[in-house]
Amino acid sequence: MVLRRTLTLKANKAHMRMKEYRKWTTMVCFLLIAWGLSAQYAVQGGKGSPLMAKNDTSNDIQVWMVYSMEGVEISYTSSSASHQWYRYKTKALEAEPVNSTQQGNTSVITNLEEGWGYYVDDPGTMKKYVWLIDYSRYEFTLDALIVTGGVDPCRNISLNTTTEVPLMAYTTPTGGRQWLDRSFDISYQTLQWDGGSKMFSHRLVDTTVVNSVPFPITLKAPLVDTDYVLRGDQYARHFDREKQMHSEVYTTVAVEAHADTTLIVDPFSTGGSGLSAPATILFRGYANEPVAAGYTWIIYRADDTNGAENPLVRYRGEEMEYTFTQAGRYMVELEVVDRQVACINKEVSFDIQISDSYLTVPNAFSPGTTPGINDIFKVSYRSLIRFNGWIYNRWGVEQFRWSDPSQGWDGKKGGKYVPPGVYFYVIEAEGSDGIKYKRAGDINILRSKTTQE
Repeated sequence: MVLRRTLTLKANKAHMRMKEYRKWTTMVCFLLIAWGLSAQYAVQGGKGSPLMAKNDTSNDIQVWMVYSMEGVEISYTSSSASHQWYRYKTKALEAEPVNSTQQGNTSVITNLEEGWGYYVDDPGTMKKYVWLIDYSRYEFTLDALIVTGGVDPCRNISLNTTTEVPLMAYTTPTGGRQWLDRSFDISYQTLQWDGGSKMFSHRLVDTTVVNSVPFPITLKAPLVDTDYVLRGDQYARHFDREKQMHSEVYTTVAVEAHADTTLIVDPFSTGGSGLSAPATILFRGYANEPVAAGYTWIIYRADDTNGAENPLVRYRGEEMEYTFTQAGRYMVELEVVDRQVACINKEVSFDIQISDSYLTVPNAFSPGTTPGINDIFKVSYRSLIRFNGWIYNRWGVEQFRWSDPSQGWDGKKGGKYVPPGVYFYVIEAEGSDGIKYKRAGDINILRSKTTQE
């Protein structure tokens, strides 16, 4: 048993060592491949450091960004002393040879042109390509940053500029045209909802937008009036020529709404599904004021085919209290409109179910004998919108009356327990579903005759 356990531990350790070895060798291979690819070509010159804008491994081409072509050169180092340079404009099959200066296994080409692809035909080595872009030819000046409502101003806005931002592209060795993305950082103010505190708070949004066609830029509409700050692009930032522009303050129309409810329901009602009528509910609406300027609550019967077209209630205000007295299914919707009456938010709704009614009456209880256990005469009910009850002794003298079905009789009259024995009740009630109840019967009070107040 000990030997088997020892062998198992050794096997597990060997397995872990093998996993670590494989992981290490995979990492080394990856680094060697990456080193080999980057070591083949080196781009220098221009103003500032050249930037590899894209490594398109699917087409075996690296796109390098330089600022001006002044002094730009590409060097190539190979294990072979014999290799030839080429360049292409449309595709590699139409490439033309390029003269180079070679020292040992390294060759250098100069007098390069922007918008060309360069590569070395090195026997026994897979061809890799370099495409050059002179960023100075694609710079832009943001004369104005313009903010307008997007396709749907209630949901998004559009950032645009009066200045045309040139597109940048490269050509793959097979002749395909690919566009380079530009990256812009954008800052603006909005509001953020906190469900815990039920409040909106200001939030600064810093986001990055990447597009091959830079403008217009579409963003989610803010919840407050705000200006926009745009910075970019990433190539200008690299060459220390980043542009920054502020917009005018944008007057938003976007509305975000939230709501909660407080249910005022009889805690003694039991059984059934849904709420017990009469159910009074307080509805509260919240929205991004002062942009949000009008609240309207709408209630209609969801189990009515034409309920939405014939609402029971249209109430204007942030808060609404309503009592549901009839059984059925209801929809409660909140509409919030902005101050310009351009956007209406209808995303908040509540599904309310008012249950059918029932009423059952006990026939015995034991007041003053077992406190807390069957010591109150109470009915069991659901969704009663009207209720009246009376209790009489055997001579027809009223002992107790009540109109709230959640209440009951404690077996006392005039502050003292009544004698045990048989009493009689009469109950009249009406349910939320229209059912009328008339109940009458006897009650047995079970308690010791010696128990006194």
